[in-house]
Amino acid sequence: MDIIIKANIKNIPMSDKKITPVLELIKGHKAKYALQELKLINKKASVYIEKLLKSAIANAEHNFKLNPEKLIIKRIWATEGTKRMRKLGHGGGKGRIRYIRNYRSNLFVELEYGA
Repeated sequence: MDIIIKANIKNIPMSDKKITPVLELIKGHKAKYALQELKLINKKASVYIEKLLKSAIANAEHNFKLNPEKLIIKRIWATEGTKRMRKLGHGGGKGRIRYIRNYRSNLFVELEYGA
């Protein structure tokens, strides 16, 4: 019987395009090993991904009483969140105002318990 543990974080103040390259580095690894790898990556996204993995591991330990050493990252992905337009703008072409867009993203993970 395969047990799948899920966790997510929503509205991270980063674009999903900036998060995805960091996700590709840890996809398919053991969860504890991935946490050690994330500490060495010098990207802002690694802080949020580390927080997500710790949450998923805690879910596995607390809800299913599973050994965290045997958890494997089955799927991990980022999606586009809400786009916020700030009222602050700067000059655009032909004398118009261009508004500043703030991109947000959502992070999801599925851990699998491997025997």
